[in-house]
Amino acid sequence: MIAFPGYEVLECEGLWQSPDTATKQTVIVKYGSETLTFLSSDGEGTVLRHWSLDTIIERPSTEYYHCFSPDSSGHEYILINDDLMVKAIQNLVLVEKSEVPKSKSNFWNFFGKFIAFILVIVGITYYYSDYIGQNIARSIVGPKRLEIGETLYTNILARDNAECVVNDSILEKLQERLFPDTNNEIRVISGGIPSATVLPGGLIIINGSQFKLYEDKPEVFAGYLILANERNQIKDSLLDFLESAGLMTSIRLLLGREISPYIFQSFAFNLSKPSPIKVPEDVLYQKFLKLSISPEPFSINLISEGMDPELFKGEVSQPAITDPLLEDTEWIELQNSCT
Repeated sequence: MIAFPGYEVLECEGLWQSPDTATKQTVIVKYGSETLTFLSSDGEGTVLRHWSLDTIIERPSTEYYHCFSPDSSGHEYILINDDLMVKAIQNLVLVEKSEVPKSKSNFWNFFGKFIAFILVIVGITYYYSDYIGQNIARSIVGPKRLEIGETLYTNILARDNAECVVNDSILEKLQERLFPDTNNEIRVISGGIPSATVLPGGLIIINGSQFKLYEDKPEVFAGYLILANERNQIKDSLLDFLESAGLMTSIRLLLGREISPYIFQSFAFNLSKPSPIKVPEDVLYQKFLKLSISPEPFSINLISEGMDPELFKGEVSQPAITDPLLEDTEWIELQNSCT
């Protein structure tokens, strides 16, 4: 190697891979103040190539050579095994090239990393929000669930709806028949929901005004309650509420913090829309038979619930129903409860 005064110019041999040929050739590598120049090694010193110092990148080295390229394409490169030349390129070009902009853009580098961190957190929250919500819903039991259900019930009534006056013995009779061994409580209201739904805490509410206009049978009334309960088995009503409220509200609830009244009002409004939860028709049919309730009267209402009457059947013939759901006088009283 030749070292010139001030080390402003360095020379050494190298193996140059030209972008125009398939073989490497020995060249003289000259390091100057602005360029890396390749000269022919035949003694004539013909200039073969110039690389701008501010574009050179270092590629993975081999056992004997350090490798540099003028760009990231990989079509052209130089192999050098001279330590002084390699250090000159690394220290005076690569390090300088990476450090100068960095000193001018520390803020943007930090800002970029901060944004990347936020995106990672958002991504994790997005992918695991369902899992987090399900575990929060499972952890909320007993009185707290009922408190949320009662608050939602109050918000439904606040939307110009009323609680229908029904003899407790009639509702208790239905509860024991439809939901044995549970703490479910049936409540009849004048509106606010399309048919029936389950609120957290086991409150099963049904729109009783729809049965005042038609001579529907008690089995239809019971059918809407059964369908609402099956939907709740597929998706917990508290989980549905937490998903609507959002992850932060769910965490506040878990920590015992208060929930904004707007959250309850918004969810109560959404209950006025048809439920998107799909219950398999055959599963619902078998539920009727298990409870010894005739499924036929309810079948004509399946289409309005987004279900197919043709699929509402079982593999075995329906057993005879001998135990009536309600007495005629009880059904008439229930029909007239929402006056």
